[in-house]
Amino acid sequence: MHKTLVLAALLAVSPAFAEEQAKPTPTPDKVEKQEDAAKASPAATSTPAAAPAAAATTAAAPAAAVPAAESRPYVDAAVAFLKGLAHSNRSGDAGDQGWAEAKDNAGEKVTLKIAGKEMALDLAARKSDARVIKFQKISTLRAEGTVKGVTLENVQTQIGSEAHSGKATLMMSEKDGKWVVDSVEVE
Repeated sequence: MHKTLVLAALLAVSPAFAEEQAKPTPTPDKVEKQEDAAKASPAATSTPAAAPAAAATTAAAPAAAVPAAESRPYVDAAVAFLKGLAHSNRSGDAGDQGWAEAKDNAGEKVTLKIAGKEMALDLAARKSDARVIKFQKISTLRAEGTVKGVTLENVQTQIGSEAHSGKATLMMSEKDGKWVVDSVEVE
């Protein structure tokens, strides 16, 4: 009888023990973050139901902070410039918005070189013989540890009725804290 009671007690405790063992052991940094969140949020200490919500907001805060730390404004400017050029031949407001976006992310004078043919983009007058159709796989271009622009694995362009695609390099510079495109070269 004594063995049966011990066995029944072990079986009753076993699931609770297994659940406790299955929980990940918190690292010291997670414990500190949870303590800081509890101190900052009085609701987290007042009710047990609020504790998981506080832990969720604590976990979400570092995740939201990571993209800001990995921010690459030169990539954002290059993508906005290329999207603006791609949308510039649309009619109406969409075309106007495309020209404005390209101009906002471009230097005073932008040169475009496609397969050896060089031309200037006149973004102020909204005139260009070239058209960007699509682009993909953007990477940072660095020289001696300094960002010089971006490269694109594949860009499809069109000059008049002649289509061309290849790798591209966008040379960029930073002016007044803002990155702008100075030249585009498509192989």
